[in-house]
Amino acid sequence: MKKPIEVFYRHCYYSRLQELPDRGRPEWFNKIKVFENFKNTLDPDLVNYTIVYDEFYGGIEKTFLASEKNVKIVNHGSECESFLSTLDLVQSRNFDDDQIIYFLEDDYLHRPGWCDVLMEGFTVDNDGKNPSYVTMYDFDWFIAKGFLSEIFFTKSTHWRATAGTTNTYACKYKTLIEDLDVHRKYSSEKAIKEEDGFHFSKDYDKFYELTNMKRFLISSIPGWSTHCDVDHLSPVIDWEQVMNSSYRGKKQKQALSLNYK
Repeated sequence: MKKPIEVFYRHCYYSRLQELPDRGRPEWFNKIKVFENFKNTLDPDLVNYTIVYDEFYGGIEKTFLASEKNVKIVNHGSECESFLSTLDLVQSRNFDDDQIIYFLEDDYLHRPGWCDVLMEGFTVDNDGKNPSYVTMYDFDWFIAKGFLSEIFFTKSTHWRATAGTTNTYACKYKTLIEDLDVHRKYSSEKAIKEEDGFHFSKDYDKFYELTNMKRFLISSIPGWSTHCDVDHLSPVIDWEQVMNSSYRGKKQKQALSLNYK
């Protein structure tokens, strides 16, 4: 059934990006709870979701995702290739132009009510223009760098124009198709390839280019989601409390785990 938001949720058994020296997790981080946070905070009347699972380091049957039904299996071991496969999958679905597509990575937490907030983001009016891209991650990196930006508001929250974000963001299907070459470029020839195994999308530069193309990106303030990076959590919100309050302690029939790093 058609719903306003289609989520494409990228999961992997293990990511070598966590071996990089600038990556770290909060002490409270738990991937099972993060996934349960997503499922327990989404509005089923507004959201369909597809899991794109990268089995390169381990099969899905070894994980808490084993019982999930709407799953696309890929085998890459690389953030770039998994994202490119996700783009291919989205394009193959041939959605209506106004369909909201939400690309989501497996280490993001959400506050309850995020579905309505995400939809509100596309109603922001900037001199008669709605934003092309919306994120609910209040990325402190762009605050610390001193970027000046316009502030907007909707029913539930304030928003600010922002210079960039991570590879977790939302846009309309029509926008994605029009900008597809840009999204592909920064996960292929323009990707970061410092050494074997550490390939990842150059998402900040991608959004700089999109901004220069007059594609308007906004972020909610404070954040309705956060990347679970110990040095770059969305400020103001107690994210450990958000994670634990949305976890219902679902019992597993057998011991299933996923690498938490």
